[in-house]
Amino acid sequence: MRYEDLDYRLVTGNEDPLQDNITVENPILIGVHAPESKVYIKLNTENRIAIDTDEGGKFEYAFDDLKVDDVLSLQIKNGSKYDEFWQEVIRE
Repeated sequence: MRYEDLDYRLVTGNEDPLQDNITVENPILIGVHAPESKVYIKLNTENRIAIDTDEGGKFEYAFDDLKVDDVLSLQIKNGSKYDEFWQEVIRE
């Protein structure tokens, strides 16, 4: 179940693409975006990781190590730049 008070959704008005909270104990990202597309994940200042969505738009990624206050940015590539469509701060 997702947090009710997601600052990013309240500020941007964007729909929440994630199914579950991502935590230190549950470092698995599961979400939905455009079918058969690429989603780029950026953890803090590390390089982006590209993952493909399936025909239904589902994507998954398991992180090796997350810490409280880590920032995940979900992005799509738009020409030569990356547009963020969701940001998640690890709370617990």
